[in-house]
Amino acid sequence: MKRSFRKELLLAIASRVMRWLIQGIGRTCRVKIVVGQEVIEDLLNNRRPVIFCFWHNRIFFSAYYLYRHLFRKGIHLTVLISQSDDGELIARVVKLWGGTLARGSSTRGGKDALSILNKAIRKENSSIVTTPDGPKGPVYQFQLGTVIAAQFTGAEIVPICFDADKKWELKSWDKFIIPKPFSNVVVSFGKPVKLTRSKSEEEREESRLVIENVMRQQKDQVTSLLNAMG
Repeated sequence: MKRSFRKELLLAIASRVMRWLIQGIGRTCRVKIVVGQEVIEDLLNNRRPVIFCFWHNRIFFSAYYLYRHLFRKGIHLTVLISQSDDGELIARVVKLWGGTLARGSSTRGGKDALSILNKAIRKENSSIVTTPDGPKGPVYQFQLGTVIAAQFTGAEIVPICFDADKKWELKSWDKFIIPKPFSNVVVSFGKPVKLTRSKSEEEREESRLVIENVMRQQKDQVTSLLNAMG
């Protein structure tokens, strides 16, 4: 997509500001509980590629934690990002971090993205990062595209979620969450989920509902743990 010089300049500035905000705020947050620390340790020890999934509105701190605690320790990541304008901004942040991109979504560029993801997992031993309810929602609805990717590549899905006691919620379709500086945070890495290949649309829908339910329960769990801290 060809962009004007002005738009390119704005994207370049905005991506650097976003990276600064994510890393700057992320460093100040106090992670009080990490659910699934054994999952993180297993991935660091065995280095097998998986598909990391977090809801679209949990990108901010989930991406920071994944970057700091896995990517910087040698777990290479290929990030599936939509071809929308919002996706372009996130894509540039990923590039600044040194990650690899697969551009596409359930609505645009799906086949090309699936091919890139398959190559990343099977030939490059790279894990994948997706937001299964993005880029347009509905919020907390796991889309079939990620189910197909998991079944096609054979990689396990590792759900990630966070919540913060002090946060901003943007007026977007997903009520995007940004933790406030020095807030208390709970992070969860769910147990890896293996989806078997579906032979019918009904079986594929069953698989979609299984992982959607796992991720919704995880979302409720981190909020409950945060509330219990008082």
